[in-house]
Amino acid sequence: MYSCSCPALRAQLTLGGITGLVTDPQGATLPGASVTVVGVETGLTRTQTAGSDGYYSFVNLPVGHYAVTVKLEGFQALTFPGIAVEGDRTATVNASLTIGAVSSSVTVNATPLMNAVDTTNGYVLDKSQIESIPLPTGSPLGTAILSPGVDAELFARDGSERGDG
Repeated sequence: MYSCSCPALRAQLTLGGITGLVTDPQGATLPGASVTVVGVETGLTRTQTAGSDGYYSFVNLPVGHYAVTVKLEGFQALTFPGIAVEGDRTATVNASLTIGAVSSSVTVNATPLMNAVDTTNGYVLDKSQIESIPLPTGSPLGTAILSPGVDAELFARDGSERGDG
């Protein structure tokens, strides 16, 4: 009888989402607004209409950067360029449309600071960032221990990195 002890492999998370609420300057919801996301790197384009509650939600978007444009007749179009979609995360992009001509538009160059969709807390580090971090144990798991919100012993008593501190 043969046995194989293989570590469990985790798939890379390659899909995320963008959601938000469309309102007018007084905070009233704007159902029927057209919301379009365009992938900066891929050109992928998806469009949907905000629901009767003013919310929209794009799920299963490939990881990357997107431009989000919100339009509604009688209001100025609003564009948010460079919205980052990360694996297994949902970016929240709320849009407050101002009254104006359909031909005028506003571009907002800001990154959403709040994830109002889920309670996960995290960020993505690329290979060069991980390699530049001085890790006392030599293991990349040390970066997880150094992350905000993680409560674990840096060095376990038996020399392993169990993180059960």
